[in-house]
Amino acid sequence: MMSSIEIIMTLITAAGGSAVIVAGLAALLGKVWIDRIVQTQKLLQEIDIDLRTKRIGVYEELWKSTAILPKWPKATDVTYEQLLLFSEGLRKWYFEKGGMYLSRSTHKRAYGPLQDALAEVLRIHKTGPVSVEDYETIRSRCSALRTALASDIESRREGPE
Repeated sequence: MMSSIEIIMTLITAAGGSAVIVAGLAALLGKVWIDRIVQTQKLLQEIDIDLRTKRIGVYEELWKSTAILPKWPKATDVTYEQLLLFSEGLRKWYFEKGGMYLSRSTHKRAYGPLQDALAEVLRIHKTGPVSVEDYETIRSRCSALRTALASDIESRREGPE
């Protein structure tokens, strides 16, 4: 028969062996999870770089189209007919080239509001020179869109010093 001390020593040894096994398994699982997290982060970075590269290509055309209503110097010959063509051009760009690359926030805060403002202005006015008020309304929406586009591709981020 085992003495009390032998029983206690056997239990401590068994518990210690289990602790070593558990610690070893925990370390192994920890390494597996860390490796998976690192792989996932790397994949997400690659996707972000690819998306940013594609956005730069399609955003350039959209950016240029907003030059219809510059702030400096103000264009003096813009008509409502040109605004209709501008809105139609935005729609064509959206469905044929770049709409799928717009971030959710750029679509919600900039592209959609620009198209909504154009629709509202064009609902009231069909022809003739654009009023000063309508010019400023649409110009500011174009500016907001350019700001959002730059944010999507991080082009206004400060460089290293």
